[in-house]
Amino acid sequence: MRKLPLLAALVTLADRSDAAELPKLFPDQSFIDTRYMPRHAGQDLPPLMLLADLPVAEPLMPAKTAWPVEFFAQRRAAAAAARNLALTGGAQGNGAVSTTAGLANMEAGDVSLWGGVRHDRVKPYEDGAGQRVNYSYDRDNTQLAASWRPAPKSRLSGFVMRDAYSNQRIPNYGIDATRTDRYLASTVFEHAPQESRLDRIETGLVFDALSYDADNTSLRDQGSLGLKYLGLWTTARGLVRGEFTTGAFRNTLTADFGILRYNIDIDSLYPAQGQAVHRMPDVQTLQAGLTYATATRLSAQDSLSAALRLDAIHSDPNDRSNMPPVSGSGASSFQVTPQSLWNSYYGNDGASRPSNLNVSGRAQLTHDLEDKSGRLHIDLRRAVRSPDPGERFYASSGPASITQVGNPQLAPEAHHRLEIGARKDHGGFKGNFAPGNPAGSWRLAATVHADRVADFITADRARGQAGILKSDGAIVYRNVDAYLAGAGLEGWWQVSEGWAARAKLSWTRGENLTDARPLYQVPPLDGEMVIEHRRELAADTVGSAGARLSFAASQDRIDAYTASGSGQDTAGGTAGWALLDLFAGVAVGDRAAVTAGIANVLDKHYHLHVNPLPQSPTTRLQWAPGRSAFVQATVSF
Repeated sequence: MRKLPLLAALVTLADRSDAAELPKLFPDQSFIDTRYMPRHAGQDLPPLMLLADLPVAEPLMPAKTAWPVEFFAQRRAAAAAARNLALTGGAQGNGAVSTTAGLANMEAGDVSLWGGVRHDRVKPYEDGAGQRVNYSYDRDNTQLAASWRPAPKSRLSGFVMRDAYSNQRIPNYGIDATRTDRYLASTVFEHAPQESRLDRIETGLVFDALSYDADNTSLRDQGSLGLKYLGLWTTARGLVRGEFTTGAFRNTLTADFGILRYNIDIDSLYPAQGQAVHRMPDVQTLQAGLTYATATRLSAQDSLSAALRLDAIHSDPNDRSNMPPVSGSGASSFQVTPQSLWNSYYGNDGASRPSNLNVSGRAQLTHDLEDKSGRLHIDLRRAVRSPDPGERFYASSGPASITQVGNPQLAPEAHHRLEIGARKDHGGFKGNFAPGNPAGSWRLAATVHADRVADFITADRARGQAGILKSDGAIVYRNVDAYLAGAGLEGWWQVSEGWAARAKLSWTRGENLTDARPLYQVPPLDGEMVIEHRRELAADTVGSAGARLSFAASQDRIDAYTASGSGQDTAGGTAGWALLDLFAGVAVGDRAAVTAGIANVLDKHYHLHVNPLPQSPTTRLQWAPGRSAFVQATVSF
């Protein structure tokens, strides 16, 4: 295994007895907020790694199971205890993964300042069969945040981030990202007015910009078709929130707005040349929302929370009538405007500027047991998700193998979800290894949910279905009726003062009711069992050792066949697997911690059923890493 990389150079800051106050990075989210509802499967962007997580988050490895939370516990405690500075270094043997990170904070009067940097380097790894997987990237993440308290009841926070990837090889996708730059900036103002009907006021602005270059020629062997993607996405969101009390009700009224712009051009490098297609033709979306939420206690044991939200959304693809200026051999398959392409598949008579008015709501009732040893809850919600820009406005023409056509006239996706949950504590459980947690105490939590979805937005293959005018196998988007159901069970047990255990099990089922076939990208039954031992090795020094068994059942309820279905389960049915991971750590007080581990000890050859990458004609199976050794260290000052 590689040696631990050198930690970043120390930064000298004035010593303080307490850590600086973490600024608020984003405005509070409402009890129901449909602006951030994800689609059913896939993700367009890597997940954010925010300020406080820079020293402890895992490098992005989408094909593997994540380490259990216990693996990070001691290092996370060390980072959280930092008065001024936390530094991290780490390495993984399989794939030569290295991480260096630093997080600094200080206070000067009424001002709190934070800064963080992180660099990840990931090189190709071997899967459990010894095959080389050509997955790699370099990632540099820089973040700054500050807050100022002009008065005891007021705070102004600001945050900026640059997250830059370079030379990202994606083996299960048709292109690689040679450059991805994401810029994020936010400001949040909080104020508790005196002698006012308002208890609290919050305003916030968030700006997010992503630009990227991607192609299928720079980082891989050239194939029969050369394409280059150029993308620029920008979003600006803002909100104003007021909190007030009327009798026994605590109320919140939130008004929010957003301007979103998405543009992706694809240049044809060969056999044709020039701008081949507007994958997303400069789509501009205006969004405004109004949310009213309230909460009250019905009795000493019962409480009720409820919310109602109204969304107004309008989208306009500005370049819908532009003809791509492509020429050369094979150019004819690209020579179509986005509007003509949408018309040819959906016959929508040129309608491509949709407007929607969506109504969402949520109610949650909770009941605490008399001795405070448990809780029951019922959560009922209607949440309406408008189609994302790709689902509505993709306009990827060209050869049939890469054609992907959004549907501007898709209806919003309405979820009607009921969740019932229960939690039971025994013996005064406070959390595994929590201070004062009694030996023999435990907690058990269970949830079940059912979600009936009207106008579920599904990717599909064009086969002349109702509403689809062509039958050429291109990826198209349709509304169908569907349901999703699931259950989860998790338990914690403080076996003794030095031993703790945890187990988790989750199950999900999905069905496309309109087409009488399973939903694609639904995870199988899966879970994990973790046992950990901690003991004092010396004065102010605690050692730990643990093991995790994680598993997934086979998944044969799939939608993998393009001749009769969507083909979105590109790997077909997946076999079940079970993995053994071992980890150990040492913490010196709350100022330094080292964690080491071996993931996939038995070198199993496996892959996850759900692929986090966007689904496209080129999405393919990616095998997870085989046996991998890790070591990570965090020190704080």
